[in-house]
Amino acid sequence: MGKKSTAKLKGLSFLRKALFNSKVKKRPIFLSHLITTRCNCSCPMCLWRDNNPDLEMSTVEVLNFYRDSAREGFVSTGIWGGEPLLRNDLEEILRGAHRAGLTTVLLTNGYYLEERLEELSPWLDSVVLSLDYPGEEHDRMRGCPGLYQKVTRSVELLRSRHPHIKILVNCLLHRGNERNIPALADLVKEMEVSFYVCPVKAEELPGEGGRSVEGWEAEGEDEKEAVRQLLRLKKEGYPLNNSYTYLREFLGQKKPFTCHLPLVALLVRPDGEVVNCLDPANPPGNVRKQSVGQILRGAAYRKMRLGARECQHCNNPNVVETSYLWELRREPLINALSVLSRR
Repeated sequence: MGKKSTAKLKGLSFLRKALFNSKVKKRPIFLSHLITTRCNCSCPMCLWRDNNPDLEMSTVEVLNFYRDSAREGFVSTGIWGGEPLLRNDLEEILRGAHRAGLTTVLLTNGYYLEERLEELSPWLDSVVLSLDYPGEEHDRMRGCPGLYQKVTRSVELLRSRHPHIKILVNCLLHRGNERNIPALADLVKEMEVSFYVCPVKAEELPGEGGRSVEGWEAEGEDEKEAVRQLLRLKKEGYPLNNSYTYLREFLGQKKPFTCHLPLVALLVRPDGEVVNCLDPANPPGNVRKQSVGQILRGAAYRKMRLGARECQHCNNPNVVETSYLWELRREPLINALSVLSRR
């Protein structure tokens, strides 16, 4: 059996297990862990950066949280920030997550990845690199000189030295880069990796300190043109991970969707609080103080899970696409399998 067929079978098995556990047990199976709000960049559209290490769980607390989550049936953890590579204990955390049985996904701006790659690579299953422009404009927008070259160099090293690690590129669609999408797609295709597009929206929930991204959302006609370009690129075979359903029904036309995120993913902040999108001031629990099982069985989480069905506030493809998958919608399912089987 070829590598591509093997990857498809593994992807199908992973997807089947995850959806079965979520739908039958009514439990989330993915961790989305905002492990730090420290960052070396100064992106104007960031909601989460506050550079406060005092909020962070200790290494031991994180590892206990991951072991507890694995016992509850979680299958994967996505580690993001801020910039996760600013945590000196990241290798120990990734190793612990892997040994607990969780697949590991690292979301990073890529600036420090090359210098830490050999240390982290044994415990990494996937890396998501942020890239918004096909050139040094990316550095200017994110306030970090040399960042673009760091990202492209990291992709080269991952592909040549660690082919077992899946690479994805995340592009934030925002005011100013709408017309750069085709050029960025050409770059990603040349790098032989895949990408997805996540639109910035002013109405997204503010992060720490009440920050918002008002004024950075892509403008109406420019966004629609970007959607048309994305649909064309996907049809032409570019490695775009957004589904046709998301691009046509949500990003392009803003059709309503039913949010099932609390049945799929548990979002946890650096201080251990579980994120409550519906009522940020009242988290349903804290993994520092309660077990994951206690939180999931608690009345506050059940209330959030039920309330999410009425919320259509979010525009993040991870939320919308996940909700499509939970509903077993055909095209998003086929698309997800394709994404899982890609390099």
